Amino acid sequence: MEQGLKKTLKLPQLIALAAGGMIAAWMVEIQYWFSLTGTGSLLALILCAVFVLPLCFIYAEMTTMLPYAGGENVWVSNAFGWNTGWVCCWFVLLLYVMAMPTVSYGIASMIGYLHPITSGQTKLVAAIILVVWFFLTNKELKFIAKLQSILFWATLIVSLAASVIFICSGSWSFSNFRGNLFPSGGKGFSAAIALLIMKFIGFDLIPQLSEEANFPKKKMWKAFVGSLGFTVLIYGMAVVGVGGIISQDWVLQTDIVDPRVADMIDMHWLGIVIVIMGTGTCLTTLSGFWMCASRTLFGAAKQAQFTKKLAKVNKHGQPFLANIIVGILSIYFTVFAPDAWVNYIYTIYGLTAGVVYLLVALSFLKLRRSHPEWERPYKLRIPWFFGIASIIFCVYVIYVTITTMDRNAWIVLIVYIVLGIPFWAYAKAMQKKDPENWKEVITNPDTEKLK
Repeated sequence: MEQGLKKTLKLPQLIALAAGGMIAAWMVEIQYWFSLTGTGSLLALILCAVFVLPLCFIYAEMTTMLPYAGGENVWVSNAFGWNTGWVCCWFVLLLYVMAMPTVSYGIASMIGYLHPITSGQTKLVAAIILVVWFFLTNKELKFIAKLQSILFWATLIVSLAASVIFICSGSWSFSNFRGNLFPSGGKGFSAAIALLIMKFIGFDLIPQLSEEANFPKKKMWKAFVGSLGFTVLIYGMAVVGVGGIISQDWVLQTDIVDPRVADMIDMHWLGIVIVIMGTGTCLTTLSGFWMCASRTLFGAAKQAQFTKKLAKVNKHGQPFLANIIVGILSIYFTVFAPDAWVNYIYTIYGLTAGVVYLLVALSFLKLRRSHPEWERPYKLRIPWFFGIASIIFCVYVIYVTITTMDRNAWIVLIVYIVLGIPFWAYAKAMQKKDPENWKEVITNPDTEKLK
């Protein structure tokens, strides 16, 4: 079996993969956005993206300096040591795996628009899709990338066209849009800025796939900015399109927003097109998170943070054992996650993302001082500005999510942290029992030269 990932990804494919990971079934989740701040979610999305942008540039430099699968784990390990890197890795996995049930609910709402199905049928359909996707993830990445690109560009075209149709339908009015602005005042708007960071988790797929990128590293920043920009465009236009037609109360009481709005303006055909597109969107999100999770395990295995068996790849250059584990976890969370899961996933996501991104920002500043000799094909000017701006935003996200997390969210987070302790303890025990195979390794240009 080959022991390396294949370099097959072009820049447009990487942008499509990352953006596809960020763009989920907003026609379902827009209910949560409107509950926070109504049509003010347009401004909240834009501001959140502006605050995330410095992180994107930090990620671009770190990715070109340490272009290894594992991404954040590798960076944090180099800055603060193997143990802190392991903690970062465990939190990164939570970001990816816990999102799997959202695919189930997204697909359920799509199918329910065409024909009502039960909760059990929903979970069965989602599980079948995950099984099919498992086999796809073990094929060559360029095949998945082509499929993802088709789904992403179709999403972009259909979603923007639908939003324009809504605006030009004659039912849209600016006064209605303005009437739905900031229903919860400044408190809801400020919370939305922090909590909507969930909608931009996906750009961190780029460092996970950096070993498989086949274009000049100095252009890596374009992948981050491009995927972020497309995501803001699609989400922002969706808010504008529906926000000028319906009320906040109507949004909170419906099951799936955009197709129902299409029905309101007597365009049921558009609703069907949106549903088909939305199902494809769920698949791109699933694909993005799946690849992130498997590459995270792959990178951790190379650092002996998990068994090195997870670093083995098949003939297509895919980490097949890592894919199996991700598949089992995703099916488990999709089938057995409670229906209330989607009600507190945003807050868990916000806190977890805040911690991971804070560790990355701190690692960026530290590695600038401790390893100035490492090559950086893309290098930021005034690094202190980007580092401090990102740290402030991450602390803000952590604070807001902590203040909004309910009891169930805390239970899920604490249980997940406790479950990680035996895996960490096993790795530490194996370092003493079998030091040859479990020796602490930190992937960087210096250690790679020794291979």
